[in-house]
Amino acid sequence: MQTTGVRLLDDRAGSGRDEARPAGAIWAAPGYFEALRIPLVHGRLFDERDGADAGPAAVINVSLARRLFGTSDATGRRLRLDREPAVWMQVVGVVADTGTSDRAGDLVDPTPWLLYRPIAQSDQPPSVVFARTAGDGAALVGEMRQALRRADPSLPVIAAGTLASHLDDSLAVSTRIAQSLAGLGLLGVCLAAVGLYAVVAFSVLQRIREIGIRMALGASRPRVAWSVTRGAIGLVGAGTAIGLALSVAVVVALRAAAAPAPGITLYRPSVNPAGLAWIAAAMAVVAIAAAYVPARRAARLDPLVAMRRE
Repeated sequence: MQTTGVRLLDDRAGSGRDEARPAGAIWAAPGYFEALRIPLVHGRLFDERDGADAGPAAVINVSLARRLFGTSDATGRRLRLDREPAVWMQVVGVVADTGTSDRAGDLVDPTPWLLYRPIAQSDQPPSVVFARTAGDGAALVGEMRQALRRADPSLPVIAAGTLASHLDDSLAVSTRIAQSLAGLGLLGVCLAAVGLYAVVAFSVLQRIREIGIRMALGASRPRVAWSVTRGAIGLVGAGTAIGLALSVAVVVALRAAAAPAPGITLYRPSVNPAGLAWIAAAMAVVAIAAAYVPARRAARLDPLVAMRRE
């Protein structure tokens, strides 16, 4: 796929607008859309009518049609490319939006606007062959290699594989990075939990004399333990709420950030309610355990011994 500038001639409206929009250009043969199961929305797909002697034709996706013409039904409209300013192509069909090459490219540098041109009108031979099978795709790869060698022994087959394996391989590096970041995040949560437990447990131990006085005045052990635990839970709950609010604010700020230059796509994170709820629940469990365990242990002490503790 090549990225090029698409220019619009609004001949139906008669306004003569000529605007450049970056878009991905893909050479496609008849059967290309059927093999990749890209749905047709308006018009038709490439066929024998789009040969080398026919007029320049193009199929665009819905996003480009709406961007250029303000409607998804752009059949019959004309457009041209920056590198071929004298060649006007007529839109013969509009297809649904789809990915471009692999999952890594669609995540890191997505191309929402796509333009397809018939390979018969290209001055270069096709370099990629797609085939769909209802059976085992891995077995078909070997048969396709043999068929290409029989057709032209001098034709090199640089790479061959199933589309599923290609998509999985395209995410291999991203998957490793995501796993590493997930491990670091989990380590951070564990360190935060250990630190929280230590701080809360220490603060409870500092109140042993208070617990002894309450016990001497007749307070029951469960009531004393719950009173101390409730105070710690309130403090940790307030801190967790502030942390979650700051996290959401940072995510919103990153989503609102503008790209530093045209053509650069920024990753825009989204708020993950499940993840935030999991972190809040983990901190709550740690806080309860850190407060209740030492408070219950202190409540079991003799009141006189507890009041003498420093």
